[in-house]
Amino acid sequence: MAPTWGGRVLGGPTGVLLCALALLVAGRGVVTTKNDRKRAAEPAEARYPGILDVLSARTLFPQAGGSEVTFPVADDPDAAVLLRIDTAAGTRDRGPRDRALDEAVERGRSRAGELRRMRAAFTDRGYELVGVDPAFSAPWVAAAPTNATVTRVLAELGACVRTWGPARDANGAPRRSVTVNLVAPDLARERPTGQAKSPTVPRMTDPRLPAALAKRPHYAVSSTVRDGVVDPASGRAYLSFPWEDRRAFEKAVGDAVRDWLRTTRPRPGSTWCPGSGGSNRARSTGSRGTSCSATRPGKARAARVTTRWS
Repeated sequence: MAPTWGGRVLGGPTGVLLCALALLVAGRGVVTTKNDRKRAAEPAEARYPGILDVLSARTLFPQAGGSEVTFPVADDPDAAVLLRIDTAAGTRDRGPRDRALDEAVERGRSRAGELRRMRAAFTDRGYELVGVDPAFSAPWVAAAPTNATVTRVLAELGACVRTWGPARDANGAPRRSVTVNLVAPDLARERPTGQAKSPTVPRMTDPRLPAALAKRPHYAVSSTVRDGVVDPASGRAYLSFPWEDRRAFEKAVGDAVRDWLRTTRPRPGSTWCPGSGGSNRARSTGSRGTSCSATRPGKARAARVTTRWS
């Protein structure tokens, strides 16, 4: 019989999800990583004795079945090996699991080497690497440029990026630019650092880091890639604001533009938004409103606000 809610029969994904959740609650651990940890540990002990030891495991439920098991690497404190134990991927069978483990070890060591190259490029010039996105494309470094030092800081960061040399993205496609995010040193010291026994790569790519490092307005430095080589003299700094600040700015612009449009442009048409220098442009989006792009002073990216008439 299909599951019901309030007397109604639930089918499709909703019913399946409710059944799965009911099993999880009723079974107190039906969804567990215990067996998958054992499946991962067996080939690790056989193929990499003394090198790999299970650190943690997380369930992939409800997005998928199985678990993701993490190993530190005994001879490389930066590297983390992530092995997915999943029926759909075939890694619950010994042969595919062995091959998947070998590939995971190679991938983990490679990422650790890439992180070390990135870290050395910045630390050699006095900048601490405090975080990076999982794709290793946009590092965060501790720096606080001032009017007196910004030219020097941009030049030094450009040299760092050129040494690091990320001319291609994770898919092998040529990059057009590379971005480095700057965070104030005092805020960098307050960042979450993860488990002390966790390898460096997962601590540097902790998903909590971006939100913690972007709590305040910060500079993002973009350098251009020309002919596969980063141009160290091309760095430009852009001020980026936290999500809450951007939302507040968009609301303020929207409130101001809405009243102005109602009184000056009662019918849809092309016009200009209020602002200095005519830099804020509005365009008609049909009979229901006008879309306005406004550039905040000191902010490079435009905030787009759509005003609709009731």
